[in-house]
Amino acid sequence: MSDIPYAADSGYSDPDTLGAIPPVVAATYCAHCGRSANKAGHSACTQALATTPPTYCTTCRRELAVTSEGQQWTATCKKHGESSGSVAA
Repeated sequence: MSDIPYAADSGYSDPDTLGAIPPVVAATYCAHCGRSANKAGHSACTQALATTPPTYCTTCRRELAVTSEGQQWTATCKKHGESSGSVAA
């Protein structure tokens, strides 16, 4: 027999939590390299984003279609739409 409780186990003290969905952790991605933004090591990416437009969507990690005019840029994600900004000279 298994040590894991199941719904019909009368000895389990809290059957209401069986099968509960764990909390969702929102994943965010680095706009420069596309890796998880929750992990360390993005100081070079932060510096690069000051002078270049983003490459990846921070929500879904898709590669962005970027257009630049001078210091202004516009990036478009196929799923999340358009964002814009400017870079340092």
